[in-house]
Parts: sequence; C-alpha cells; structure tokens
Amino acid sequence: MLYISHLYVLNTNLFVSGTSAFTAKYNKIVLVDDVRFTDVLYNEGNDYNATTGVFTCRIPGIYWFSATLYGSSIGYCYFLLNGMETIYITFHNDIGTVSEVFRLKHGDRLQVGNCSKRMSSDGVTSFSGVLVKADE
Repeated sequence: MLYISHLYVLNTNLFVSGTSAFTAKYNKIVLVDDVRFTDVLYNEGNDYNATTGVFTCRIPGIYWFSATLYGSSIGYCYFLLNGMETIYITFHNDIGTVSEVFRLKHGDRLQVGNCSKRMSSDGVTSFSGVLVKADE
C-alpha cells in the first residue's frame, strides 16, 4: 500500500507509465495570496514546484487534488486553475478539507490561493494531487 497524504492507493496499477503525484505541506503562517506548500513529502514526476506553490500538468488526463487548510478564524481559499478561481476550501476556526477531480491539459497550472484570511499550519495544512488516468 502506498500512502500519499490523504490518499490510499491499494492497487498500484492505477498509476500509468510516466506518473505524476505529490504531497506538500507547510509549517508556518502564510499570507493571504502567497500560499506555498514548501515542505515536499513526495513529488513523483517533479510536477509540483515548492518555490511557487504551483502544480504544472506534464501528462494530460484526469487528476485528483486535495487541500487541507487550518485557520484560527473563518475563511476560505480557492483552487486556482490557470489563475481562475474554481472550487473553494473553507476553514471554520479549525480545519477545512476539500477534494476535487480536474481534467487537465499539458501546461495547465493548479494551485491554492486567493485566500480570505491568513492561515497557520499547525502541521496539518497540506496540498496533494495524483494522476488518476492519463489521456490516450
């Protein structure tokens, strides 16, 4: 069994040749727009950039992403796909988690950002993604 943050993969045949998967977290307070998960725990394919906080699609296909955020007040952040807000992640005086599936094209960029409040990490804030099925 392979453990990737919140994702348990029981069948490693799920991954295709030329895989893409990552998990990153941070251990400090971040600013509202500057969400970078700098502590990379796993980065198969090196598609996640810890310096920018951006995942860049190298293999077109269907991806699963998850973000867990911790804040000391009520707030939210967005998954940003090519800079555009998609689904938002809320945290209510504690932890908020969201998972979403995206079909990405080569060069698409996904990140967490446009947050309404500053967040702290408390060791639980993370961002993960995995290629579920590559386009043929």
